[in-house]
Amino acid sequence: NMLTFQQLQFTILLLVITLNIMFNFCFAFTIFYHFTHLQTEFHIRGNCFSLSGSTTGGCCPVGWTVFESNCYFFSSDSQSWTGSRDWCETQQAHLVILRNDKEWDFVTRNTIPQLYWIGLSDSRTGRWEWVNQTPYRIERRRWGPGQPDSWTGHGLGGDEDCAHLHSDGRLNDHHCSARFRFICQKHSLNI
Repeated sequence: NMLTFQQLQFTILLLVITLNIMFNFCFAFTIFYHFTHLQTEFHIRGNCFSLSGSTTGGCCPVGWTVFESNCYFFSSDSQSWTGSRDWCETQQAHLVILRNDKEWDFVTRNTIPQLYWIGLSDSRTGRWEWVNQTPYRIERRRWGPGQPDSWTGHGLGGDEDCAHLHSDGRLNDHHCSARFRFICQKHSLNI
Protein backbone atom coordinates (compact mmCIF):
# COMPACT_ATOMS: atom_id res chain seq x y z
CA ASN A 1 0.00 0.00 0.00
CA MET A 2 1.47 3.19 -1.15
CA LEU A 3 0.79 6.38 0.72
CA THR A 4 -0.96 8.97 -1.28
CA PHE A 5 0.69 12.32 -1.71
CA GLN A 6 -1.80 13.91 0.70
CA GLN A 7 -1.15 11.25 3.35
CA LEU A 8 2.59 11.74 2.95
CA GLN A 9 2.19 15.49 3.19
CA PHE A 10 0.04 15.09 6.32
CA THR A 11 2.56 12.69 7.93
CA ILE A 12 5.45 15.08 7.23
CA LEU A 13 3.44 17.98 8.63
CA LEU A 14 2.70 16.00 11.82
CA LEU A 15 6.38 15.10 12.11
CA VAL A 16 7.43 18.74 11.67
CA ILE A 17 4.86 19.91 14.24
CA THR A 18 5.97 17.21 16.71
CA LEU A 19 9.64 18.11 16.24
CA ASN A 20 8.81 21.79 16.60
CA ILE A 21 6.95 21.15 19.87
CA MET A 22 9.85 19.03 21.17
CA PHE A 23 12.39 21.67 20.15
CA ASN A 24 10.38 24.45 21.82
CA PHE A 25 9.98 22.37 24.98
CA CYS A 26 13.74 21.65 25.10
CA PHE A 27 14.53 25.30 24.42
CA ALA A 28 12.13 26.50 27.14
CA PHE A 29 13.50 23.93 29.60
CA THR A 30 17.08 25.01 28.85
CA ILE A 31 16.21 28.68 29.36
CA PHE A 32 14.38 27.85 32.61
CA TYR A 33 17.26 25.71 33.88
CA HIS A 34 19.90 28.34 33.13
CA PHE A 35 17.78 31.15 34.58
CA THR A 36 17.22 29.18 37.78
CA HIS A 37 20.90 28.24 37.99
CA LEU A 38 22.01 31.85 37.42
CA GLN A 39 19.54 33.07 40.02
CA THR A 40 20.95 30.59 42.55
CA GLU A 41 24.53 31.51 41.65
CA PHE A 42 23.68 35.22 41.94
CA HIS A 43 22.09 34.59 45.34
CA ILE A 44 25.18 32.70 46.54
CA ARG A 45 27.71 35.12 45.07
CA GLY A 46 25.68 38.07 46.28
CA ASN A 47 26.77 37.16 49.80
CA CYS A 48 30.42 36.63 48.90
CA PHE A 49 33.06 39.24 49.38
CA SER A 50 36.71 39.55 48.48
CA LEU A 51 38.93 39.07 51.50
CA SER A 52 41.39 41.90 52.04
CA GLY A 53 44.93 40.98 51.11
CA SER A 54 43.83 37.69 49.61
CA THR A 55 43.07 36.37 46.16
CA THR A 56 40.44 34.02 47.54
CA GLY A 57 36.93 35.04 48.42
CA GLY A 58 34.82 34.43 51.45
CA CYS A 59 31.09 33.88 51.77
CA CYS A 60 29.05 35.02 54.72
CA PRO A 61 25.32 34.62 55.30
CA VAL A 62 23.07 37.58 54.62
CA GLY A 63 23.27 39.99 57.56
CA TRP A 64 26.79 38.92 58.52
CA THR A 65 29.96 40.94 57.94
CA VAL A 66 33.19 39.44 56.61
CA PHE A 67 36.56 40.41 58.07
CA GLU A 68 39.71 38.52 57.14
CA SER A 69 38.63 34.86 57.12
CA ASN A 70 35.66 35.15 59.48
CA CYS A 71 32.02 36.17 59.39
CA TYR A 72 30.64 38.33 62.20
CA PHE A 73 27.04 38.84 63.24
CA PHE A 74 26.32 41.96 65.30
CA SER A 75 22.89 41.43 66.86
CA SER A 76 20.35 44.19 67.21
CA ASP A 77 18.36 42.35 69.89
CA SER A 78 19.47 41.62 73.44
CA GLN A 79 19.81 38.31 75.25
CA SER A 80 21.56 36.88 78.30
CA TRP A 81 25.11 35.63 77.80
CA THR A 82 23.87 32.01 77.73
CA GLY A 83 21.02 32.87 75.36
CA SER A 84 23.50 34.67 73.11
CA ARG A 85 25.89 31.72 73.13
CA ASP A 86 23.06 29.32 72.32
CA TRP A 87 21.73 31.51 69.48
CA CYS A 88 25.20 31.68 67.91
CA GLU A 89 25.45 27.89 68.08
CA THR A 90 22.16 27.55 66.16
CA GLN A 91 23.93 29.46 63.37
CA GLN A 92 26.93 27.05 63.43
CA ALA A 93 28.90 29.87 65.06
CA HIS A 94 30.13 30.89 68.52
CA LEU A 95 30.28 34.07 70.55
CA VAL A 96 33.20 36.09 69.23
CA ILE A 97 36.75 35.18 70.26
CA LEU A 98 39.11 38.13 69.87
CA ARG A 99 42.59 36.84 69.03
CA ASN A 100 44.57 39.90 67.93
CA ASP A 101 44.60 43.70 67.75
CA LYS A 102 43.18 43.80 64.21
CA GLU A 103 40.18 41.76 65.32
CA TRP A 104 39.66 43.90 68.45
CA ASP A 105 39.79 47.07 66.34
CA PHE A 106 37.36 45.70 63.75
CA VAL A 107 34.86 44.54 66.37
CA THR A 108 34.99 47.69 68.52
CA ARG A 109 34.57 49.90 65.42
CA ASN A 110 31.28 48.07 64.89
CA THR A 111 30.05 48.08 68.50
CA ILE A 112 30.80 51.46 70.11
CA PRO A 113 28.71 52.87 71.85
CA GLN A 114 26.51 49.77 72.40
CA LEU A 115 27.09 46.94 74.90
CA TYR A 116 27.82 43.51 73.36
CA TRP A 117 28.45 40.10 74.87
CA ILE A 118 31.60 38.36 73.67
CA GLY A 119 32.70 34.74 74.14
CA LEU A 120 34.63 35.31 77.38
CA SER A 121 33.57 33.97 80.78
CA ASP A 122 34.96 32.69 84.08
CA SER A 123 31.78 30.84 85.08
CA ARG A 124 32.99 27.33 84.15
CA THR A 125 36.31 27.20 86.01
CA GLY A 126 36.65 30.50 87.89
CA ARG A 127 39.35 31.52 85.38
CA TRP A 128 38.69 33.62 82.32
CA GLU A 129 38.44 31.54 79.18
CA TRP A 130 36.95 31.82 75.71
CA VAL A 131 33.89 29.79 74.69
CA ASN A 132 36.20 27.24 73.02
CA GLN A 133 37.84 26.76 76.47
CA THR A 134 41.07 28.50 75.43
CA PRO A 135 42.49 30.28 78.50
CA TYR A 136 42.44 34.09 78.41
CA ARG A 137 45.36 36.03 79.85
CA ILE A 138 44.03 39.31 81.23
CA GLU A 139 45.33 42.35 79.37
CA ARG A 140 44.59 45.40 81.55
CA ARG A 141 44.49 47.74 78.53
CA ARG A 142 41.45 45.83 77.26
CA TRP A 143 39.42 46.26 80.46
CA GLY A 144 37.70 49.29 81.92
CA PRO A 145 39.19 50.81 85.10
CA GLY A 146 38.94 48.41 88.05
CA GLN A 147 37.63 45.57 85.87
CA PRO A 148 37.05 42.68 86.13
CA ASP A 149 35.71 43.11 89.65
CA SER A 150 33.20 40.22 90.14
CA TRP A 151 30.82 42.68 91.80
CA THR A 152 28.04 41.10 93.87
CA GLY A 153 25.99 44.21 94.76
CA HIS A 154 23.65 43.91 91.78
CA GLY A 155 21.10 41.83 93.72
CA LEU A 156 21.00 39.10 91.06
CA GLY A 157 22.78 36.46 93.14
CA GLY A 158 26.36 35.38 92.55
CA ASP A 159 29.00 37.56 91.00
CA GLU A 160 29.86 38.74 87.49
CA ASP A 161 31.17 35.88 85.36
CA CYS A 162 30.62 37.01 81.77
CA ALA A 163 32.45 39.65 79.75
CA HIS A 164 30.94 42.24 77.44
CA LEU A 165 32.25 45.15 75.43
CA HIS A 166 31.28 48.39 77.15
CA SER A 167 30.20 51.59 75.38
CA ASP A 168 33.86 52.68 75.12
CA GLY A 169 34.94 49.38 73.53
CA ARG A 170 36.67 48.10 76.66
CA LEU A 171 35.76 44.96 78.57
CA ASN A 172 33.59 44.79 81.64
CA ASP A 173 32.45 41.76 83.62
CA HIS A 174 28.74 41.52 84.30
CA HIS A 175 26.13 39.12 85.64
CA CYS A 176 25.51 36.56 82.88
CA SER A 177 21.73 37.02 83.08
CA ALA A 178 21.95 40.65 81.95
CA ARG A 179 20.56 41.24 78.46
CA PHE A 180 22.94 42.79 75.94
CA ARG A 181 23.45 42.62 72.22
CA PHE A 182 25.98 39.99 71.15
CA ILE A 183 28.51 39.13 68.45
CA CYS A 184 28.69 35.73 66.76
CA GLN A 185 31.68 34.56 64.74
CA LYS A 186 32.32 31.73 62.28
CA HIS A 187 34.69 30.94 59.44
CA SER A 188 33.76 32.31 56.05
CA LEU A 189 33.28 29.86 53.19
CA ASN A 190 35.90 29.92 50.44
CA ILE A 191 34.75 30.26 46.85
